[in-house]
Amino acid sequence: MFRGDDILKIYDDDLNNIGRATREQVHTEGLLHQVAHVWMFQSTEKDTYLLLQQRSMNRELYPGKYDLIQTTHCDPEETYEEAIVHSMDYYLGSRMSQQDIIHVGSTHQRIDNENYHDNALVQVFAIFVSKALFIMPDTEEIIKVRYRDFCRFVHGDTAAINIYSLDDIFLKESSLDEWWIRRDEFYDVMEPYINNRIKEYKAGA
Repeated sequence: MFRGDDILKIYDDDLNNIGRATREQVHTEGLLHQVAHVWMFQSTEKDTYLLLQQRSMNRELYPGKYDLIQTTHCDPEETYEEAIVHSMDYYLGSRMSQQDIIHVGSTHQRIDNENYHDNALVQVFAIFVSKALFIMPDTEEIIKVRYRDFCRFVHGDTAAINIYSLDDIFLKESSLDEWWIRRDEFYDVMEPYINNRIKEYKAGA
């Protein structure tokens, strides 16, 4: 839900803080604000997986679409890492520390969908977990995909992607129309980071 009286910091085009506004004002007027996006990965001996949520069918924006495991606004006095930890505690029921959260970069997100306007500077974070067992309210499902499959899917090299449960059971083949893909964020920020991390791991192996 984008409507609400949560208070967020707002910025001018030079990222100077120019005041505060409610969440509803931010998204109805398209005010520039900052958010945190979390890309969660699970590495096993055989593969690297990307963990994702299927958004609730009751969400106003992109209901039922596969999306990042966590996107969150920050209270005015919170750091991004604090906001992510608080969100993870509530949504996942798993304990995370700020040391588990890796800041990867930032990107500008602009979405205009009828009366919803999202003008956000996105701070992009990565989290790596060894286990993928948790509960997340207000979602339809938590799933995972192989990272290498996701790369091919985002780049358009394949029209579908295999989706798995958190306990590695194949669920279905999913097409692009079921996703909120966040393509630019992946291209510009997350993919270069993960590819570099893989290269460093192979070099040290």
